[in-house]
Amino acid sequence: MPHDGNSAVKTDNPILAIRGQVAEIVLNAPDRKNALSLSAWERIPGRLHELTANPEIRVCVIRGAGRRSFCAGADISEFKAIRSTPEAAMRYDAINVAAFKALKNVAVPVIAAIEGPCLGGGLGLALACDLRIASQTALFGIPAARLGLAYPPDALSDLLEVVSPSDAKKILFTGERFSAESALQMGLISEVLSPDALDARIEALCNAICANAPLSVRAAKQAVNNLSDNAAQEKLENDRLNARNCIDSADYNEGCRAFLEKREPVFSGR
Repeated sequence: MPHDGNSAVKTDNPILAIRGQVAEIVLNAPDRKNALSLSAWERIPGRLHELTANPEIRVCVIRGAGRRSFCAGADISEFKAIRSTPEAAMRYDAINVAAFKALKNVAVPVIAAIEGPCLGGGLGLALACDLRIASQTALFGIPAARLGLAYPPDALSDLLEVVSPSDAKKILFTGERFSAESALQMGLISEVLSPDALDARIEALCNAICANAPLSVRAAKQAVNNLSDNAAQEKLENDRLNARNCIDSADYNEGCRAFLEKREPVFSGR
């Protein structure tokens, strides 16, 4: 699913594209290393709502336009005008966090395809995804301390889900950029590939997810998220209900039947 970003309409940021059962969200500001304006941050939950409204979608990929950067974070050139007071900064952070939460809570699995800089809020977006697959060109970091900012506390839980507290502190205290190999060692990303192998790996992951039972995949995502969040008992009860719904589904019967018949299952999402 390569996307060069050249045909994108730059005023439409981010872009949502649908290809069969796969949705793709493209962060579309390649001239700014895909740094996102406030209006772009505000549009992310809406784009995710659009893909959720399509019952055929089984997986989502998020990437940066232009193939040189995933997302360099927030557009700092706006900060003087719209983030100059503590109150304005809190409103700005709330919009960022809403984008992270919308990405994390969308029902289908989300894969971040990371090339080039993945910094600050861009890393926050990647952390809100279920899988992070990176090119060897990827660079990671949270430069908040270099800007005199505090990284939104609500976003730190996503960081702490994937790296140790010690590594999280190193990332936040130093503001340094680190390589894809270092990110892999920390557990921040799942895989590192050569630049020319990234698209094929993302496509293979999408195909594998799309071939599985949608109800099972969605139940697994929600249960893992809730358990990671130390969910309240009522949330866990909802996860148990999702598991029961899987057992009652036509897809469960199809999966068992296909296994016994030694063939590939054909799932309907029902």
